[in-house]
Amino acid sequence: MLIQDPMFSEFRLVNQSTGDPALFIDFPGRNDALLFDSGENDSLPLQVLGDLEAVFITHHHVDHFIGFDRIVRANLDRDKTLKVFGPDKTIQKIYNRIKSYEYPFFPFQKVVIDVHDVLADRIRFARLECTRRFPRPKIVEHERSGPVIYQNEAHAIESVLVEHTVPCLAYALVEKPQARFEHARLAGSGLAEGGWIGQLMTMLRKGEAESARIKVHGTDYTLGELKERFCSTTTGARVAYVTDTCWSEAVRPALIQLAWKAQRLYCDSFYAEEQLKQAVKHKHMTATQAANFATEASVSELVLIHFSTRYQGAYERLVEEARANFPRVSVEIPFEFNKKSPRASN
Repeated sequence: MLIQDPMFSEFRLVNQSTGDPALFIDFPGRNDALLFDSGENDSLPLQVLGDLEAVFITHHHVDHFIGFDRIVRANLDRDKTLKVFGPDKTIQKIYNRIKSYEYPFFPFQKVVIDVHDVLADRIRFARLECTRRFPRPKIVEHERSGPVIYQNEAHAIESVLVEHTVPCLAYALVEKPQARFEHARLAGSGLAEGGWIGQLMTMLRKGEAESARIKVHGTDYTLGELKERFCSTTTGARVAYVTDTCWSEAVRPALIQLAWKAQRLYCDSFYAEEQLKQAVKHKHMTATQAANFATEASVSELVLIHFSTRYQGAYERLVEEARANFPRVSVEIPFEFNKKSPRASN
């Protein structure tokens, strides 16, 4: 289910808190959706995946990467550039997967996939072009200055390296101050939903003059008038997405900075605190560590994700453990999770 969010238009924790970690953020009326991690994503229709502007992969374990083929399939017939970011060897792994398929290479298949390896001090870049039949790309690299790895007119994406069993990244989406359409104000206004809303928001993002005209249901209005009646201005929100990392002194300062005063922190909580030794060994967080992280970063809300299947049917244990250390904890649990299973994972 898509959930209305006060910071963003719509977001979806694709597989809830118990399945493959994946966070989908959409901006209706704009083809610039974002996806953090590309594990199982069958619940997202291909048409929805076709709206993606960028994909941010934390690491290449199967539960974070197996769904990338559907992303390629959804965008293959599009005339667009899809940006992909991930840790070391992302370029190589995505190129290998794309080349494992045969393509008809119709003229309308014009997708370009810009892939980035995000390292501590630099970023490697390669362009994969469908119209050229995906030849082996030339890789270039440039120095990395600061945490921002990507930005557009609406938001910026920050990233830091974390400590897992393989190269792994954590991300934060930082919303830039901007106008936001308040749909509730339509009630009693005499105006109805329509394409004019998208036109209005596009004109505002482009910084057009408030005297510019927009036709709404056959009547001319000024941009300034519609902005005054139906829009508010956001101050800029931050949402952090952190999964598959231990809570060590080596990464703790960078993680706190990444999530500092975030409105929401999606955080790995793979183990209960009594499995701390296993958490350290397999480089995951416990629910207590996730709560401590949320406290130290002064976030507004902690969303627990990526539970080990060993807790199937007893997820409340992790939630209660986290809430004992941080009060504002939420979780998305499917009904099926309450059915006990003998399976357990590391």
